[in-house]
Amino acid sequence: MAVSQYQHAEKYESNEVDLYHKKILKEPQHLAFFSPTMAEYLKKEIPGKKILDIGCGPGHWSYKAAEHGAKSVDGFDIQEEMVELAKKANSKFNMVKIQVGDVMCMPYDDNVFDVAFSFYITCALRPEACIKHFEELYRVLAPGGKALVVAHSRPAFEKLFLRSGADKTAVEEKITDQLMHLKQYPSLSEINYAFQSFNEVLRAIFTLDENGYLQETREVGKLSIGQIVWVKTQITTFPDYFYDDQFIQQQSNAAGLNIDRIENYYTEERRIAYNNTNPEVKLDQDITDTPPYVMYHLSKPGTNLD
Repeated sequence: MAVSQYQHAEKYESNEVDLYHKKILKEPQHLAFFSPTMAEYLKKEIPGKKILDIGCGPGHWSYKAAEHGAKSVDGFDIQEEMVELAKKANSKFNMVKIQVGDVMCMPYDDNVFDVAFSFYITCALRPEACIKHFEELYRVLAPGGKALVVAHSRPAFEKLFLRSGADKTAVEEKITDQLMHLKQYPSLSEINYAFQSFNEVLRAIFTLDENGYLQETREVGKLSIGQIVWVKTQITTFPDYFYDDQFIQQQSNAAGLNIDRIENYYTEERRIAYNNTNPEVKLDQDITDTPPYVMYHLSKPGTNLD
């Protein structure tokens, strides 16, 4: 779960944010699709390593790292509720330490960690915090250390992702009708209430126009870096920040990190495997043609002498 997931959405009350987190905890479908990508990585890179889980949320990936033989796992999140959930989830592992922390000032010494996870973090941060995130990531990684950063894919901001077999025209009409009934500057709970019937939608992006009305986003060129967008998923709708691939790469390099490779983890093979195990949520091929998220494999120059 992202660090300071909703600090940027000052209009929203904390109880609205809690509703989102509780839904994610009950239905972490994103883990089901993400796990095949991580399986090989966990087996290869985690055993005997010092792991950092940035914005650990309820501790899913801290648990995975410990389960795969990490030497130590440190996780932090800015939300105390998430920290308590992560502690509970990882209570059987003595090598896992979870605490409250801020991405702009990570509570660790320099040159400590062999591997760091940053999953869906950048999209939850203001521009200055996003930049600091990469600087702090560089600082706490040991020389030769690696990081996995998962972020939104720029092309996906122009696409409406639907369940397999959904009638796109009918869904578009439903979205248009609901948008017309939303008032100016709608609250998060009002948006979720309006969109609760959109069961066919796996992912859609919305922004506020100049008059404060919510509109569907289909032209990524009109979005500015750091602009707030609303992301509709199959679980709920929540606010994020817009950053494109170029911005993520620039900030990684500016912090001193190498970009070893950029991976689309929504491969056709994984899509088919997902559909076989999740028949109630079928994914069409467009999710591999235009992946909603990409994974950046980063590393800190140097050699760890430990």
